Amino acid sequence: SCVMLWINIIIAILMLWEDMPVMSQITTTHDIRHDLETQHYSLIRSSELSIPDTLRQDWLSLAIDYASLPVDAYLPNNGKYRFRRYGRYYFMPSSEELLPLPHEDYFQSTDINSVTGGIIRKFAPLSDTIFSNKFLKELIRFDFRHLPIAQQLKTEPWDVHVHLIRVTANVGESGHPTPEGMHKDGAEFVTVHLAELVNADGGAVTIYDNDKQELASYQLNQVMDCYLFNDEMLWHKDNPITPIDPAHQAIRSILTFDYHHAPSLD
Repeated sequence: SCVMLWINIIIAILMLWEDMPVMSQITTTHDIRHDLETQHYSLIRSSELSIPDTLRQDWLSLAIDYASLPVDAYLPNNGKYRFRRYGRYYFMPSSEELLPLPHEDYFQSTDINSVTGGIIRKFAPLSDTIFSNKFLKELIRFDFRHLPIAQQLKTEPWDVHVHLIRVTANVGESGHPTPEGMHKDGAEFVTVHLAELVNADGGAVTIYDNDKQELASYQLNQVMDCYLFNDEMLWHKDNPITPIDPAHQAIRSILTFDYHHAPSLD
């Protein structure tokens, strides 16, 4: 009968589905959690990360999007050297479910950002293609797995802010990744991944404790070098970039996530 035929087809599909390999996760040889528990930050080199082949094409697709980021209209002195998009996900750690949230304006207080804090900033939203990017979503999950989060908080929603940021520099015009200087992002945890580095000198990252005493300074040299930190315990800043070859533009791009615990988030 037709009913039996459809039942057999469904059973065959389910059997095939079970035999399909589960998409591999991003993995690392670095003990990120230990770093975060003992010093509140962790620097991971790209050589310590393993990105499965199943995500390579999605990573390349995401990297291409940096070339068309809209200009950041909120820089001091009407600077035109930074470009960005911004969006938010609902994240449930226990199931690792990620759902796009409606776009909203971006705001930081002057207590944590002395230059662009205190104003409402209207950044361009993430596109649907970016929101559905498998590499992006797996990277959000990967970062969270290594955060020292209490088990109870893993059963409650998190609001994850995603920023795609590109900074450029030319002769006579430095590019400032953080024109606000030393600052906080206003989240529980922040993660930063180097997405692009072309002809750029500078850009050193400096980490400070809550007394604003310097703890560490380092360079992100290779694409997918990254650092994670407890934003409640630390301050941070990035130095300006300049071109190595003055005949060509310098470019430095990052992909950064802000993790906000949001138990009442629908």
